[in-house]
This record gives sequence, C-alpha cells and structure tokens, in this order.
Amino acid sequence: MSGRTTHHSLEERLEVVLLYLSGQVGSSRLAKQYGVSGHTVQDWVRAYRHDGVAGLKESHTWRHYSPELKWQACQDYLSGKYSVYECCDRYNISSHSVLRGWLKRYTSGKTFTEKSGGSTRMKAKRKVTQAEREEVVTYALKHGKNYQATADKFNVSYQQVYNWGRKFEKDGSSGLVDRRGQRKKQLEPAKELTEVDRLKLENERLKQEKLMLEAENFILKKVGALRERSKR
Repeated sequence: MSGRTTHHSLEERLEVVLLYLSGQVGSSRLAKQYGVSGHTVQDWVRAYRHDGVAGLKESHTWRHYSPELKWQACQDYLSGKYSVYECCDRYNISSHSVLRGWLKRYTSGKTFTEKSGGSTRMKAKRKVTQAEREEVVTYALKHGKNYQATADKFNVSYQQVYNWGRKFEKDGSSGLVDRRGQRKKQLEPAKELTEVDRLKLENERLKQEKLMLEAENFILKKVGALRERSKR
C-alpha cells in the first residue's frame, strides 16, 4: 500500500477484496457500500494479488520507484497497450493516483530524477550472490513480505526484493539463480542448497501461507454470518 492512510481497517479491506474475487459483488457496488472509489477497490485487489494480506496493511512510508520504472510505466500507458490499472499491476505501483501523477509530470515535459534525501534515494547497484538472495527472501517471508524493510536491511532495492520473492514462490530456490548475460545451455548447475537451508526456506513460505489462510478464513466466516443475518 502507499503511504496514504484510510479509515478502513485491514479486516474491511480484506473483506472487500474477497467479496470482489468471489465474483458475487462488483467493484461499483462495493465502492458504494464501503464509501470508497472504484479505483480504490481495484487498488486493494491488485495489492492483494501481488502481496497477499501483507499488501493490504497500512503503510506510513512512501514506496520508492526508480526514474526508469516511472518512465517505462508512462510509456506503456501512453502507447495505448495498457490501461492505468494494467500498468499499476505490471509495475506493482501502489495506486492509480500515483501513476496519474507521473503521467502529469511526464506529459508536461518534466523529467524523473532521484531525490537526494530520505528513503527515496536509489540503492546503489551491487552484485548479490545467490546465498544473499536466499537470505533476503527468507527474511522477507519471515517478516510478512515487508519488502521495504527487507530492502533497507540488506541494502538492495524494493524491486529486487519483490522480484526475488515472486521468483522463489514460482520456482523455488532455482528461481534465484542469476542468469543475466548467460545462455541457458552454458549455465552451470546451480549450487544446491543444503537440506537445512531448503527446509528453512520452505518452512517460512508455509508459515506465511498459513497466516494468510487464517486471515482469509476469518473474513469468509464473518462475511457468511453477515449474509445469513441479512436473509432474516
């Protein structure tokens, strides 16, 4: 989520998302029922799809985006290939209003530059070993996919942490192998994780899934109870 706050609790945001994903209630109806815009509903759904329950938690810090990412997102939208929502989903942008702000700046002829202070400064690029990537992913999973805190701790970018996490969830430890600049047939076999390391990573992933399922089940039970009461 972005650094902006809302008066809706995590429970309410998750309830909106699950109702929308159930296919039983549309975004317009949910927006009216919960007193938010349709764009906000879509932002919550996108955040949940990217980061699970952790993506719906209120954040009080601004997420950093590189000038290159801002420029590319604007280019994609203005090309007509993607809608605002699709661009936000493609680049994991916190909300449609953030992208619209970039578009306003871009179309007025202004450039995107790094800010010199605070958490908005771009992390200096450095070579990260596979062992370090595994450590980063383990930490992120252990701390509820808090990618920004993980990025700050390990001196890497938010986008790196996010990408490594997604790759690990999709392909396991093999997804963390750096294949840049190499042809597949020339790749050497990835160094095997020890059984202990593999179990640690898998354990953190399962713990995170369990927490998310518990939260979702709680909301589903509540939604079911509300529906039963409305029938009486």
